[in-house]
Amino acid sequence: MFGRVFFIFAGILSLCTILFFGFHLIHNRHTLSPETIFTKKDSKLLIINNLEEYKFSQINFKHPINETKLILNLVSKKCYSERLFISSLRNRIVIELKSNWNNQLVTTYFNHKKISAKQINNIYHINGGFQAEFSGKYLIISKQHLEEEYWDRITWPVWDKLASCNILNLTKEKICEDYYFKPSFYTKYETSSKQYGKIKKVNDFDLFASVLPKGITNYHFISKTYALKTGKLTKQDLLYKWCDQGYVSFKIDGVTVLVSDFTPNIDPFDLLNDETEEEELVAGSKSEYSGIKLLSNFPVKENGSFYIKYLEDKVVFSESKEIVNQVLAYYETGRTIALTPKAKKSIYENLPSSVCERSISDEEKFTTTIAFNKHITVCKVENISSLNSELDKQQEREKTTTFTTDLSINHIIGSQDIQVCFTEDQCFGLKNGKKLWDKSFDGTIIGNPVCHDFLNNGNQQILFTTNHKIHLIDLKGNSLKGFPITLDYTPSSEAVFFDSKNGKQLINVSSKKELINFNLQGKRLKTLKLSISPTNIIPFIFKDGKKNLTVISGKNGGQLIQLDNLSKKNSFTVLNNQTVFCATDNTPAFFYPDKGKLVRNDFTGKTTIVGSYSKIDLIRNLRGVTRQYVTYLTDKKFYICDCVGKIICTIDLPSSNISDYQVLTLEDGSSIVGFIDSIENSIYLYSTKGNKITKNALEGHGIISLSETSDGILIFTKGNNLIIQYKIEL
Repeated sequence: MFGRVFFIFAGILSLCTILFFGFHLIHNRHTLSPETIFTKKDSKLLIINNLEEYKFSQINFKHPINETKLILNLVSKKCYSERLFISSLRNRIVIELKSNWNNQLVTTYFNHKKISAKQINNIYHINGGFQAEFSGKYLIISKQHLEEEYWDRITWPVWDKLASCNILNLTKEKICEDYYFKPSFYTKYETSSKQYGKIKKVNDFDLFASVLPKGITNYHFISKTYALKTGKLTKQDLLYKWCDQGYVSFKIDGVTVLVSDFTPNIDPFDLLNDETEEEELVAGSKSEYSGIKLLSNFPVKENGSFYIKYLEDKVVFSESKEIVNQVLAYYETGRTIALTPKAKKSIYENLPSSVCERSISDEEKFTTTIAFNKHITVCKVENISSLNSELDKQQEREKTTTFTTDLSINHIIGSQDIQVCFTEDQCFGLKNGKKLWDKSFDGTIIGNPVCHDFLNNGNQQILFTTNHKIHLIDLKGNSLKGFPITLDYTPSSEAVFFDSKNGKQLINVSSKKELINFNLQGKRLKTLKLSISPTNIIPFIFKDGKKNLTVISGKNGGQLIQLDNLSKKNSFTVLNNQTVFCATDNTPAFFYPDKGKLVRNDFTGKTTIVGSYSKIDLIRNLRGVTRQYVTYLTDKKFYICDCVGKIICTIDLPSSNISDYQVLTLEDGSSIVGFIDSIENSIYLYSTKGNKITKNALEGHGIISLSETSDGILIFTKGNNLIIQYKIEL
């Protein structure tokens, strides 16, 4: 009895099974859908919701290579209400419409997309071995006839049908990426299977832009918490221990640089010194460290070294000392992202301001944040290379070079592209930021070093006087024959060359009231005892016919002396300590300020008023092409007047805080003026016609030196531990 029941039950079950599968076989055309066609075997699925917004080249999705031409046709023109589903591994494409497909609609659709298809018994055969058939509102394109994969059916991750497109990961992770395209950028929301917890967002522009060089490439910011969660930092890394909010990496000349902030109570140098067992070091006094890993990939070599320095309230570090100094130089000269609109635009414009990560390069430009366990990635779509190229062109036009030094620079002078810098006890030559030579000397420099072709041999030399010696060196740092000249007494002012009947000679005024004459070989020729106590005003030499004359300024008057026989000519009353001498042929004069008035005296006692001002400052002598001039500042203007007192140039001052200026006469006879603002640490360049030479002020303070080269003007100045050279093309 039991066996009969069993066989009856088995027969009924078999019949039901046959009927079940038969039903699905008969009706599979009506049940096919993306959910039954795409499974784990497809790995990833691209869903295009809006072809007008969709940009295939800007998403990370690979499809079977033999589908490329077909897909290009499908995405070339939009058809009303269509949605495309594309597999990443298998030749399966589904086109969904809001209404049901029919033969006429399929033919119209393929014609619109310019897809050649031949219909045979409701199957459309497409070039490349593809075939298409429809089921309800779905048109299925594949390499073969498809059946419902009922047993492989899976639950898809949730996706937004209003997004421009979606990428679904149909594997175990089941991650969804929703893309929203706009004209110049797109946003990607990626559902994560990880539980990130609270990840802090940081405004990296506010944090770093003021110290980062403009024109940098491969900018990559990452917040501390996000770096830890993504494995880019570990809690054992020294960088993690001192970092407060995050760090930026970028490249200069292919070399990686990192800049990070640090917490108020932890100094990076203290941690580094602890690692090297040098706790007694003053923080920041040492810049090179070796055998220390700041993070897993820096330094690159296990026992490699790196250089690190403070930069505002940040630290900058790299495996190249020169690159670290270059970053500091960019900061010192104001060439930062924050102060350069194009650099700021190329990195931050149209992207979120507070992020967990920001990556900018020629290949990509995106930010990432974390919210509700979703990666929110915003990608900027633009020609980033062209922006960086424009920044490079701007940087090339400026051609700024720097030289790092811990020495205190007192003077910078030079000829063409070689500059000579003076400290308290040495001088050295620079060219394009590279030291060519250095030379030590004894004593303190008196007055100012001068660069000129003193020997009339077509080359320029550097003449400078100390309280012990008179030096004459060439631009290679070599002392000329007969120099230095050793002095018996401290000079009151610097030595001066003149052209005598017997060739080049020079004079020196000593504190012992002596005027001493030397020849070019350094031999002492004659000495004249002065009747005045000489001041530090440099002797003024001029010609009266064939006679060489000099004016020596003293505390109790002045003396006019003929140099050819070293004899006294005339004496005159006490000179103003701001007196400047000037002479054309046979027309000597001197100028001095007196209660806001500029007074001219022609050595006969006759005086004329050149101009009346609220104040006169920095009155100086300027040698022109054929004669000499006087330059000075008032409270609002810069003036040049000739030897007879005629004003020939006026320039409105760019600032009320001008502390220094220099005038450079060019080979074509024109001149330019460089002004230094002592408060803003800015340099302004003008032609003597009053036109600006540079649109924006240059960074610099303390010293300004100008020289002309064959292809532009060199401007030298100082920064913190820097000598800065700007090259301006006229």
